[in-house]
Amino acid sequence: MLRTVFQAFTSPVAGLVGFGLALVLCAMLVATTISAGRNERVLSARIQALTAENQRNGLALHARLAACEGGPADLARQQVATAALTPQQRAQRLAAKEPVGFDVCARMESADRAVLETLK
Repeated sequence: MLRTVFQAFTSPVAGLVGFGLALVLCAMLVATTISAGRNERVLSARIQALTAENQRNGLALHARLAACEGGPADLARQQVATAALTPQQRAQRLAAKEPVGFDVCARMESADRAVLETLK
């Protein structure tokens, strides 16, 4: 048995088979590298798009929060007072004192939900 295996590896055909196998493995490695590079570029572009969308959504939500926090009379005072607060503290403050624009924002959200439900 061991003699048969030794003869198979030392035969002249074994070198050609080994060389062919090495070429196939090299081609597979190149294909995998190209595919991985392509996937990396696609995923990187998707990450950039999601980051930009996240920033736009953050700005829109920040603007809506600022609109809900108070009327124009005390807007400057509110901005200074809420500048150092965390988003959770700002939300707690909003819920505690029910600011001027709170009803308007609630109605806008209700209308948004109604429109989205009709689109489904």
